[in-house]
Amino acid sequence: MSDAENLDRLEALFEAVRSQRPRPEKLAAWLSASTLLTREDTPEALAQTVSGTHAQLRAELGWRSPTGVLRWLYAAMLTQSDVPVERFLAARTALREGASGFKRMSLHAGGARAALMLCIGSKDDTPIERFFEMREALAPPWWRANAAVTDTYAAIHAARGDDPAEVLARRTAAEAVFEAHPRARGHRRDGAKLCALLGVDPGEALARFKAMDAARQTHKPLRRYAFRQSYLLWAVQGLTVEDALAIHEVREALPRSVSSTGGARTALAHLVYTAGRNGAQDGALSAMDAVIAAQTAMMVSVIAATSVVTTTSASSNGSST
Repeated sequence: MSDAENLDRLEALFEAVRSQRPRPEKLAAWLSASTLLTREDTPEALAQTVSGTHAQLRAELGWRSPTGVLRWLYAAMLTQSDVPVERFLAARTALREGASGFKRMSLHAGGARAALMLCIGSKDDTPIERFFEMREALAPPWWRANAAVTDTYAAIHAARGDDPAEVLARRTAAEAVFEAHPRARGHRRDGAKLCALLGVDPGEALARFKAMDAARQTHKPLRRYAFRQSYLLWAVQGLTVEDALAIHEVREALPRSVSSTGGARTALAHLVYTAGRNGAQDGALSAMDAVIAAQTAMMVSVIAATSVVTTTSASSNGSST
């Protein structure tokens, strides 16, 4: 579909999801809608399935993770990938039980993130043991540990059957390439992780990043902070200056009700633009992007609310593994 057709379907899906009871928050509805873009079912049918999946998660999980916006997003992702709630819950339980056999093992959100990625990334089985092996190999030093990010990448690699030693070698090689460039250095670890995941040549990715970075001088929209912090990841995904400009057009065409908090508007535009494009995203990577977008938006919202209460300003964003 064209970007215009994707936007029309996005709005139809948003309205259908928002019509459900209980009614999800707008951010949850927009991200859920973006997750369902490539499904051919009617918006009403998809929204009803998502609502039913959300109800199952609520009944089984209660106050446990995922909650709030993320629970709706998980429901949409499970619907998109035809993953039964029972399989997701069984994987979550198996991960929690398996973690007890590892020292210093602290799963993010009680294993919910890893369970989601394992179920979406592997259709035939749920490789729990392979996940733990991958996580042990990829775990960073404690001073820059981020369980959410480590679980996400470890689960996708494990679902694909990747070899931990090869993943580490690809990460190390890519990080060295990005480290050598002063403008890419600050995002070298995130870029290296994605290079290893996608099997992308870091030199080619860096060339695309340089072009995007240089384009800021002539294209004002590309100077947006929410764009600049994504350039290296977009370059690794194979996106070019022309793609970045197209994402800006999609961003501007999104309804005003789409929040720009924490870069959520830019993240949604990226998800809409890459939906269904060969080589840009697969199911697990789309899930990863949507979850990170949702968590970042919520994190910034909490920081902003705290700032108002305490009459101080605060701003924080980032991830590492």
